[in-house]
Amino acid sequence: MLFILLFFLPIFASSLELNLVCTNNPTSSTEVDVKDIFVLINTDEETVEVGGLSLKPSKINVTESNISWLANDLQLYPDSEGEIYGLIGRFSGELVLNFKRYEDNKSNSLIFSCRKFKIKDRRF
Repeated sequence: MLFILLFFLPIFASSLELNLVCTNNPTSSTEVDVKDIFVLINTDEETVEVGGLSLKPSKINVTESNISWLANDLQLYPDSEGEIYGLIGRFSGELVLNFKRYEDNKSNSLIFSCRKFKIKDRRF
């Protein structure tokens, strides 16, 4: 029994499933006004969901201080493709999302403050 536990412990320790609610207080951005989004990260399935947008990142990097991902060749805009790069500070709880449009090489960034989601935290 102890052998089985020691065998599977690295698998359980290396997997990560996070359910976050992230809020934005846009003081400097006048273009995009996103208040709340849910961020779901599952390293076992290698998926990230950001505000209902399901991504299959080409790379998810989990370190002691950050979680980052990069999803390429997405149909973000009606007339062109782009990519999303996300970075969450594990100590600050800050999420930075960078959206890049390939057609004109234009980038937009959103910054959120995140915390673990608990259903009891809902306002209504």
